[in-house]
Amino acid sequence: MRKNRALLYYITMSLVGLLFFFPIYITIINAFKVKADIMRSPLGINFSALTLNNLKVYGFSPSFNILKAYFNTIVIVGVSLIGIIILTSMLAYVMDRSSKNRWLKIFYFLMLAGLIIPPEAILLSIVQILKNLGLMFTFSGLILRNIGWYIPFSTFIFVGYVRTISKELDESAFLDGAGYFRIYVKIILPLIKPASASVFIFCFLWIWNDFLNPLILLGDKIYTVTIGIYRAIGQYSTAWDQIFALVFLVSIPVLLMYVVMQKYFIAGLTAGAVKG
Repeated sequence: MRKNRALLYYITMSLVGLLFFFPIYITIINAFKVKADIMRSPLGINFSALTLNNLKVYGFSPSFNILKAYFNTIVIVGVSLIGIIILTSMLAYVMDRSSKNRWLKIFYFLMLAGLIIPPEAILLSIVQILKNLGLMFTFSGLILRNIGWYIPFSTFIFVGYVRTISKELDESAFLDGAGYFRIYVKIILPLIKPASASVFIFCFLWIWNDFLNPLILLGDKIYTVTIGIYRAIGQYSTAWDQIFALVFLVSIPVLLMYVVMQKYFIAGLTAGAVKG
């Protein structure tokens, strides 16, 4: 009976794995084909007909330069992630260690209410605020929006994990003369690496793949990878060789991030889901 269950489990997981791998396979093989070959056989591979011309022509065209798109997106994602992780981990430490404070509890639950607000519902308000601050169509405006938007989610993850860290460590550090900031840097921050990985993974993917906010907040002069593809291809394009080439180029950093951080995926997800 157990063998049958194990066999059924592996078959199911294999089918699910193939289901998720299929779009990646389609994107990779068609990124190196000319349009005629894609239309003739989108699933087939003719190694003698594969070409790098799609990546060269469409990745460095006048309307879309993949290196510029990488730079813009990496700056936005990197600075946003640094701000999110530092601010929310500090906030989570204060929230947990001051859990008896009634006002902090109220503030925490009000902050978590931000999780149920659709981002589109407050986009107009964000535009007005950034416009009044002179931050529209700038990196800073989009980065501040990202940090503010992901504070509730990230704080929720960190608070659940900080609660598992014994307060006796704080007391011992206080006896040795350490202050709150030193305790956070030397004790709390190293111990919440799994939660940090969880926040990093989720926020990286969400910010990297974000389309609407960069489209509205960055304007026409600055483009991220998602906006660059949209502007280079257009809304009604059927140039499949161009589409697959650009999607492949844009997906490379995400795939590399997964390869580098794959051991943190399960640990990070478990930290965020179980220790809350």
